[in-house]
Amino acid sequence: MERLVDKGLTASVFSPDADSTSLPSRARTVIIGGGIMGSSTAYHLAANGDDDVLVLEHNAITSGTTWHAAGLTSSIRSTPPLTELARYGIETYKQLEAISGIDVSFNQCGSISLARTPERVDELRYTSAVARQMGRPAEFVSPGQVTGLFPLATGDGILGALHQPEDATVNPGHAAAALAKLAHEYGVTIREGVEVTRITHAQSRVTGVDTSLGHVECDRVVLAAGLWSRDLAARSGVSLPVYAAEHVHVRTAPIAGAHPGLPVLRDLDGYLYIRHEQGRLLVGAFEPDGLPRTVGDIGTSGFAEFLPDWDHFAPVRRLAEDRVPHLRTAEYDRFLNAPESFTPDGNFCLGETAELRDLYVCAGFNSQGIIYGPGAGRALAEWITDGGPSFDSSAVDVQRFARVQHNRRYLHARTKEALGRLYAMHWPHLQPVTARNVRRSPLHDRLAAANACFGERTGWERADWYAHSGSPAQYQYSYGKQNWFENVRREHVAAREAVALFDLSSFTKAEIAGPDALDVLQRLCTADVDLAVGKLRYTLVLNETGGIELDGTVVRLDADRFWLITPAASQTKTMALLHHLTKGRAAAAFDATSAYATIAVMGPRSRELMTRVSPAGWSDDDHPFAVAREVEVADGLAIALRISFVGELGYELYVPSEQAVNVYDAILEAGDDLGLRHAGYLALDSLRSEKGFRHLGHDIGPHDDPYEVGLGFTVSKKKETEFVGRAALRQRGTTRQHRAVHLALRDPDVVFVHDETIFCDGVQVGRVTSGSYGYTIGRACGIGLIDADAPQDGDFSVDCGGLRVPADVALRPFYDPEGKRMKG
Repeated sequence: MERLVDKGLTASVFSPDADSTSLPSRARTVIIGGGIMGSSTAYHLAANGDDDVLVLEHNAITSGTTWHAAGLTSSIRSTPPLTELARYGIETYKQLEAISGIDVSFNQCGSISLARTPERVDELRYTSAVARQMGRPAEFVSPGQVTGLFPLATGDGILGALHQPEDATVNPGHAAAALAKLAHEYGVTIREGVEVTRITHAQSRVTGVDTSLGHVECDRVVLAAGLWSRDLAARSGVSLPVYAAEHVHVRTAPIAGAHPGLPVLRDLDGYLYIRHEQGRLLVGAFEPDGLPRTVGDIGTSGFAEFLPDWDHFAPVRRLAEDRVPHLRTAEYDRFLNAPESFTPDGNFCLGETAELRDLYVCAGFNSQGIIYGPGAGRALAEWITDGGPSFDSSAVDVQRFARVQHNRRYLHARTKEALGRLYAMHWPHLQPVTARNVRRSPLHDRLAAANACFGERTGWERADWYAHSGSPAQYQYSYGKQNWFENVRREHVAAREAVALFDLSSFTKAEIAGPDALDVLQRLCTADVDLAVGKLRYTLVLNETGGIELDGTVVRLDADRFWLITPAASQTKTMALLHHLTKGRAAAAFDATSAYATIAVMGPRSRELMTRVSPAGWSDDDHPFAVAREVEVADGLAIALRISFVGELGYELYVPSEQAVNVYDAILEAGDDLGLRHAGYLALDSLRSEKGFRHLGHDIGPHDDPYEVGLGFTVSKKKETEFVGRAALRQRGTTRQHRAVHLALRDPDVVFVHDETIFCDGVQVGRVTSGSYGYTIGRACGIGLIDADAPQDGDFSVDCGGLRVPADVALRPFYDPEGKRMKG
């Protein structure tokens, strides 16, 4: 029988010593939290033979947020890696009763996600395309079919729906208890009623935990304490951007026609879901005006609830009654209002923290903990034992956030929006509207005056594109060509044919100095960075399994002084890796990101422009490619790098922040008759896509092999220093399962969204990893990863939201196919 909201669960049912007041003095792994995440991680560690595990739960298992979850699962998520995690969850729940002996009320009833608007139809068609790529059944159905699947609903006002027959419901508390029981049977020790007060550490590495029953020494800690994780992490100097909000679901009295065969109904544009429970209907809300809550509001006593708020729920209730008219006369026997944890970008936090080695996080699941519980627990267990992630973890890596995003005022503001983002439209290039203007470059006001439309990335406000003077600098979202399309075309053309100015100040700029600085970087980087002073080189940084953690540029400024420049989203990870490697060495690393603005002057007329604002020589002889030097610019000084992410002659100027406006103004004034135009990050993406430059987090990531993704040239075979990941690359040998290719759609009216499936001769062979519109070649282009044995001369096509579009595939980029270096 389906059932929810069980407050009587305890580990003592299967572990008689769960309430013991004695703790072991040592365990290899301590897991903080006995909910779905802690139980899953414990089970998967122990099932793989790593059973010296101690689970510590402040109250009773599942008493945090697991107990009150609605128990929804989903077989399809927005990306292939997340879909695989979700799929594993359903497969686990399906067999959980049989292997644990605990009834988890698994009911594979399927689900239907409704579309009220053409735009939602587009979104669901892209979701369906991900399902096909991953081999998951999904069918777009008509309004008539919706009412056939869910007879209590009306089809009025909907255009169709996505039916996912594999989706299911489960009792979340019993599922977590079943995983905890299995972990116990594998040898895991579980203790309830134990408060962890602090994670102890020495030399930036975990040493144990302090608890209400004393200290426990350990080699590693898994923090799976849900919404309480942030504050516990902060006591040890670790930033973790997790914050709570109210989540409501209500249950009717028995309703005729409500039965277990009804699929879960997700009315996304109505911010609600409806599922069956014991002859009743449960209605839950992901409203766009969420109610954040502090930990102080919630307390730590377990099974926390807030008072019913029918007024706040009223708008969603009206929409639910419109969709299921029986609800208009229904009585309700339960109003459950309890806390859930959310993150700034809507994805959960997984992996090792930046500040402390051997502290792993599995928290902040944005009301999707039941969907991801088994998969995330397995993934983290593999991460811990293997030394790196076993899947593309870029979107969920806890180190993706900037430290400032841990700020509670920021999190409170963002969480108002975060709750509703789960069911809001997931537009391409969607920008948050809350907690903005936190990090601004020294040029922000100048760019705003130029009518920049700003996007947000790790708290940074960055110019994505520029609107015409007098026009609103705002996104108008769609799954086709958005309102900025022609604006970005002009920016793109300026970079290709004249000169464009980019503000790239959000780039991470790390300085490494000291007698051991070179050795530190040689151990970190795949490339040989023993360069002449003033030279620079592109490199990768790998993890222990040989996957790509970072890419960036190393600049040698002096014999014992270097810069490592990486993407904005890599700031936390970059500094963490450097701090760990410099510890105990005659070298130091510090974050120079805020010290310098980065002004990029790109295009065939960039040299001419630079001669107008700088007395330095700018010829090829004066400033060759891949060289850095200090120059006078305007009334200031800059370190100028001749390097380009756009495929044209160009210079990146690293200007002390207090001089940035002066230099910017001089460049703008001097370039007026050269066709100088402001350009933003969307143009940068378009330009780099044509040139085939990889994008970290999309084309390359922590599970990618440098050779498979076409970056084998960055791996030095000559340098003697054993860099991180080198041994793993040797073990992989020379055989690769995939290869990177460049692709371009033949239809100029179609654009890429993300993760489109690539076909060769009608057979699925890979997916698009990133892409944009190539204005120079007049069609969408990007990078894909395909099977190594796919024929290069085959008939290629790409599934773009259900539309099969013919494509050209090549081993070389479509722009500058001869591979000539741009000299201007």
